[in-house]
Amino acid sequence: MPRIDIEALEDEWEEDHHLLAQRRRSDPLSQAARERLEDYAEGRVVAVDKGQVRVLYEGEVLPARFSGAMRGTKVAVGDRVRVRPPRHETDEARIVELLGRRTVLLRTADDALDDERVVVANADTVAVVLAADYLDVGTRFLDRVMVSASVGGLDTAVCINKVDLVADRGEVEQVAARYEAIGVGVWVTSARTGEGIDEFAHPLTGCWTAFTGHSGVGKTSLFNRLVPEAGREVGEIGRFGGRHTTVAARAMRIPALDAWLVDTPGVRSFGLGTLRPTELAGHFPELAALDCELDDCIHEGEPGCTLEGASIHPARLDSYRRLLAALREAA
Repeated sequence: MPRIDIEALEDEWEEDHHLLAQRRRSDPLSQAARERLEDYAEGRVVAVDKGQVRVLYEGEVLPARFSGAMRGTKVAVGDRVRVRPPRHETDEARIVELLGRRTVLLRTADDALDDERVVVANADTVAVVLAADYLDVGTRFLDRVMVSASVGGLDTAVCINKVDLVADRGEVEQVAARYEAIGVGVWVTSARTGEGIDEFAHPLTGCWTAFTGHSGVGKTSLFNRLVPEAGREVGEIGRFGGRHTTVAARAMRIPALDAWLVDTPGVRSFGLGTLRPTELAGHFPELAALDCELDDCIHEGEPGCTLEGASIHPARLDSYRRLLAALREAA
C-alpha cells in the first residue's frame, strides 16, 4: 500500500482554505473562513533574511513558513501575522495571514522612484544614528527619515554617536538644540567608551525601536552595547566610509527594558519617491504648525502665508526647500 503523505495533504487543504484570503479585495471572506483564521493567535515577525522568516509566537522565537496561498507574500520585521503553531517536532510554524500595519517606515531607492521598501512595520519609534564628526551629511539624512516617519506614524529619536571623535562639541550641542526645539529627543553617545548609553536606553523602555543611519555611523556597535547578547559583527571603517555589517533587519529583545530593537542595514540614501511635493510641508512640524490662510500652503509667498514672521531654524528651512526642489524635479 503506498504511503500517504500527510504533510502534502495538509498543504493541499491549506492551499484551498487560504486561497480564500487571497481572493479579490472586493470579495469578502465567508464568516466560516474568517472564524477559522481568527482561531490562530497573533505573532510578530522578528527576522527576514533571504526568504527565511522567524516569528515571535507566545514568547518564543520560531522559524516559520507561509501556508498555502500565502506563499510569495512579503513581510517585514515588525509585521503582525496569524500563526498556526507547529503540530509536531519536525513541523514548522506557518503564517496564515498578514495583518494590517499600525505604522510603517518606507523608503525608496531615490526620489524619482516609487518602489516602496518597508524598513520596519509597527514600530513605535525610529532612532536615527548620526556620526558626530559628519553632522552636516547626517542631518540631511535625518530630515528625510523624519518626513518618512511622520508619513508612516512613527516618532523620531536622534542619537549623535561617536562623540569621542570630536574635541569640540559645539556643533553637536547646536544640532541637538535645533531638533529638541521642535520636540525631537536627542541623545549623545559613544559606543566605543559607553558614554550616554544608559541615558539613551531609558526612552526605549517598553517600545519597538528601529535603528537606521548611514553606513559607518556606529549603529551596530551601539546596538551591541544595548543588546550585548546580539553578538553582531562590527565592520572596519575604510577610506570610502563604513562597511555594511548588517545585511538584513533583525529585532532583538532587551529583557531589562521590556523593549525590542530593530537593527536595519545601513543605507547611503533615503528616497521619498512616494511623497508629492505639496505634501512635504505637512511633515515638517514647524511648518505644519503655521497658521497660513491656505491649507495646502507650501510657503513660497502665497497669499496669507505666515512663514516670514515665523521663527524657524535656517538649516531646517534650507532642508525643506532642498527636499521640495528634489521632489519637484523627480515628479
